[in-house]
Amino acid sequence: MRKAPAPAATLPLPSLDEKKVDAVINRGSSSLTASEAADVKLKNFNIKLPATMLTVIDELRAKRPRKPTSPKLGISTQDWLLEAIQEKIQREQKKYK
Repeated sequence: MRKAPAPAATLPLPSLDEKKVDAVINRGSSSLTASEAADVKLKNFNIKLPATMLTVIDELRAKRPRKPTSPKLGISTQDWLLEAIQEKIQREQKKYK
């Protein structure tokens, strides 16, 4: 008879704030209705960032939750930048209103 292999040692999981994790998961993205999408006019432009800043952004993106089997990061660079811009807009609007 073969012996069953000994269970592999598991590393302790980092403690996570479940409320924060749920907030990120449930935040989702805003979807536009067909009429709203027709009203949105997109503009393209180029942006130059220092390589070190882009490296920091990539490190932060890598910390975002992702689908368990997906090799992709949890958020694209474009979406990360859009989130950052939106957060800055909200802070500035709150500050100057």
